[in-house]
Amino acid sequence: MKSLADQIYDLLRADIVKGELKPGTRIVELDIATEMGTSQGPVREALQRLEQEGLVERRARRATFVTSVSLDEMYELFAIRSMIEGFAIKRAAKSMNPEKNAQLKELIEEMRWAGQAGDMFALTEHDMRFHQAICQWSESAALPRAWHPLYSQIQRFIMETHRDYFEGLDDIADTHQPIVEALSRGDAEEASRVIQAHIMLIWSRIEAKQELSEPI
Repeated sequence: MKSLADQIYDLLRADIVKGELKPGTRIVELDIATEMGTSQGPVREALQRLEQEGLVERRARRATFVTSVSLDEMYELFAIRSMIEGFAIKRAAKSMNPEKNAQLKELIEEMRWAGQAGDMFALTEHDMRFHQAICQWSESAALPRAWHPLYSQIQRFIMETHRDYFEGLDDIADTHQPIVEALSRGDAEEASRVIQAHIMLIWSRIEAKQELSEPI
């Protein structure tokens, strides 16, 4: 059973990632504690975890606010993520087997079902688990440790943006298929190239849309 701090963390994290708690929103420990029927200790613990993930920031006099991240900062996070996963998938390719392959295919199907249902939050959860699995299969302690702090901010950004850059939400699932195909062939170099292109795909679409909107 999850601790009270974990439950509060899950609720606040979901509200921030979904955009129900907007950037700049102040989070008051006492108000959350009262709502949850607990002391401020578990709330403080939950907020500390969210701060480590970049979703909230503490300011003067212990005030806590939902963070905002600029487009330039998000590009840098995606570029860092691309490098991490490029390394991770090369290592993961060495230990791929039918069971792991099936797991990735199942996550793609869950993304597709969530997309068809219009459930963006569930889609992004399955999407991030797909990438998390590859990092974990790298059998490197450093790579998942470097990747995990990016998880929540990346997921929030996907929630905010991807509806505008894909014709259908289930199309997001399809962009993962070439990764599985490269891993199935045991081609580590190709898998690395494909996953890096996949991660940075959104930026080529953002740039293309910006160019179209610029006055001639």
